[in-house]
Amino acid sequence: WKCKEGHTWKTRPNERTGPGKTGCPSCAEYGYNPSKPAWFYLLKREGEQKLGITNSLKSRMKTHASSGWQKIESIGPKDGQKVLDTENALKEWLKVEVGLVPDKQENWYTSDLEVQSLAELKEKSGIETSIF
Repeated sequence: WKCKEGHTWKTRPNERTGPGKTGCPSCAEYGYNPSKPAWFYLLKREGEQKLGITNSLKSRMKTHASSGWQKIESIGPKDGQKVLDTENALKEWLKVEVGLVPDKQENWYTSDLEVQSLAELKEKSGIETSIF
């Protein structure tokens, strides 16, 4: 997709139509903005791990901490689009190769995979990324 400002992004057609349609993530005044610097993080809590991305690490960690998550590692600020691309590749790998917690896109059970760092996650997944 390409917005009137010239930003391009990938998303499914059903996410661009209907009452819940989405717009350009770079023009949005909310959520993750791939045109801004970003952080990639790895979290843990009893029996689970998760990865994620954010433009505001401090506030995101506060939100996750209220749900019992502890930060293992974060890296940034990095190029927001590269961070998003890395997250998408890892989420797909987790979905296909590891398995996810039901109804989640970035959480997995430590009984299926447990990593101690972003470098270990990169090594186990085989995903190529320049952000970590």
